[in-house]
Amino acid sequence: MSNLALLGGAKAVTLPLKSSVVIDDDERRLVNEVLDRGEISRFMGSPTPDIEEVLVLPSVEAEDYSPQYFTFLGGRMIRRFEADAARYFGVKYMVSANSATSCLSMALAAAGVGPGDEVITTCMSFNATAMSILMFNSIPVFVDVSAKNFCLDPVEVEKAITPRTKAILVVHLLGFPADMNAIMAIAERHSLVVIEDCAQAPGTKIDGRYVGTIGHAGIFSLQETKNFQTGEGGLLATNNPAIARKARLIRNHGESVPDDTWSNEDLVNVVGFNFRMTEMTAAFGVGQMAKLSENNRVRAENTRYLTKALAGFPGLLPVPFAAEWVPHIMPMLYNAEKTGVSRALVLRALREEGVPVGSGYVRLMSENPLFTRRVAYGRRGCPWTCAGEGYTPPTFPCPIAKNLLRNQFIWLYHINRPNGAAEMEQIAEAFRKVFSGLTELTNCPESETALGYKW
Repeated sequence: MSNLALLGGAKAVTLPLKSSVVIDDDERRLVNEVLDRGEISRFMGSPTPDIEEVLVLPSVEAEDYSPQYFTFLGGRMIRRFEADAARYFGVKYMVSANSATSCLSMALAAAGVGPGDEVITTCMSFNATAMSILMFNSIPVFVDVSAKNFCLDPVEVEKAITPRTKAILVVHLLGFPADMNAIMAIAERHSLVVIEDCAQAPGTKIDGRYVGTIGHAGIFSLQETKNFQTGEGGLLATNNPAIARKARLIRNHGESVPDDTWSNEDLVNVVGFNFRMTEMTAAFGVGQMAKLSENNRVRAENTRYLTKALAGFPGLLPVPFAAEWVPHIMPMLYNAEKTGVSRALVLRALREEGVPVGSGYVRLMSENPLFTRRVAYGRRGCPWTCAGEGYTPPTFPCPIAKNLLRNQFIWLYHINRPNGAAEMEQIAEAFRKVFSGLTELTNCPESETALGYKW
């Protein structure tokens, strides 16, 4: 009988691989504080004196936060969470919301991006990145990534700029940073706004600066699988008071605030959404904020372990992270020509060994039918058809991203705390078994359904 689990052998992974949700008495205590006070949400949709507050509040005892019972900027835990996060990332303003998707839309809208404006972004990310562009009827323009970091290629960005271009939405994928020096130089030359999607990179730095603090605004995700989490939620970081102010208005029914003294520019994009975070969610976030550095340390340590353990396998290249980068998912590049075995079959064999590996996103973000057919708002096809008669959005091939997703990527997810060296060694052993049994795999039938999709 073969040693491979796929062919009847024992699994290599016997220890349970744990999720990234690490909860202890800190979160329980903070959430109980909210429950004991009976303050589930302290947001007031109508203006209150704190609406123009611009200073970051210090992280002190919860009772010192909101001077009023209900406020436009939220309650005690919202203030505390935003202040702690602002201090951690070193920014003047932090605005919480119910999701990172909401934060991305808030950031674009607060920066003045609106109907008919083009926003250049990567063709390879989670759909929420591009969907946030549609929220205020702007048009996503997808360009290819760099093979060096899997993020926006600055050369491709410059090719995509037109008179309609208003912003660049950067994604720091898997924990790798985009080339922000080049992107910011492009933005300055063309007077463009830069928004950073840091959902997968909280803690990654470039030359000592956190990603999310280099562009005009940065967004962090608090969804359950992220490096720190509240279940659902997001944070908008910025040093620009005008962006912070408008983002807070958009978050909280901003249309109820203006009076006759407001200029038209003040009113732009102040549409009354409800993107507010609850007090319990923020309380959970306070506890998680304190764990982010340790969470990131463990992710980096586990990734270094596996990078060393998996070096030298035929057709497999673990992609190294630099010292300042924090991995969210550990990517490897696979070469079927060197092994004679399809990636699909290798993934299937690894899963049978107990390693839940993936191949990246099911498709490019730009391949979503909503974008290929240009159908979003109503049956007329806004925002594309609403951009003006004869308008055709720029389109670009994305061969690098396409090859990564369809042929090369192998993603390892469980590098997170509380998994440690013991779990990483079992993952490494699974790879050793599979790659030492490649000859046996060549006789195994392919299974498209094992991947959950067809190309």
